[in-house]
Amino acid sequence: MRAILSDIHGNLEALEAVLADMASFGVREVFCLGDLVGYGTDPIACVEHAMAWPVVLLGNFDLAAMQSDDLEGWTAHAAKRSIFNFRQRLLKTGKEATVGAFLRDLPYKHVDGQALYLHGSPRDPVNEYLFPEDIYNPRKLDAVAQGFERLCFCGHTHVPGIFYPHDEQEWAFLSPEQCDYQYQLGPGKTICNVGSVGQPRDGDRRPSYVLLEEDTIIFSRVDYDIEKSIQKINDDDDDPDGLSGARLRDGR
Repeated sequence: MRAILSDIHGNLEALEAVLADMASFGVREVFCLGDLVGYGTDPIACVEHAMAWPVVLLGNFDLAAMQSDDLEGWTAHAAKRSIFNFRQRLLKTGKEATVGAFLRDLPYKHVDGQALYLHGSPRDPVNEYLFPEDIYNPRKLDAVAQGFERLCFCGHTHVPGIFYPHDEQEWAFLSPEQCDYQYQLGPGKTICNVGSVGQPRDGDRRPSYVLLEEDTIIFSRVDYDIEKSIQKINDDDDDPDGLSGARLRDGR
């Protein structure tokens, strides 16, 4: 059984809860779809966990963290601040040669049989978002579907669910609740957004990840010590306005 997760964003408490949940299922390998850093207070510890996994891909935060620019074009102040703070942590801890080198070497995508793994979308593996409302833009999803053979796993939006072709002209989206947390793959192409470990944004504060066993996708949500994560953010001065902590609690 394979576990696929994404968007950890430095939330160590959420990641450790997910890893414990994986162990209960007997997971044999972990694939990560990017965004190890950003927002949370423990990005280095999260990266060090990821260094043991067979597949770890590049997310937009990981890419930005290892660039030398001032993030021109990033409008979210909390996101920018967290990246700058991560860069400072690397220097203070002396882990540029290990953690920094690991992030710089991350690939954009991974192909395993008929499955494509990436952070964003086949058209732009790092930056393009696939939102549930994109089902009303079939031209976009049709174009995206040209970029993979049968199955695509992504993250980036922090909203878990399944995109599948409802008929020749339309796409449909199922949230984990709508498919009872389990989806059986059919003959058509399927896009699975695995959600976010560290920053869920679908109204459910619990970390999200998926399990893949043959042709079955299973969505898993786990509880964790969210108040500890929020308190660490508040104590760390990374979030002077309190918005990042409130977002965790609200799942938004």
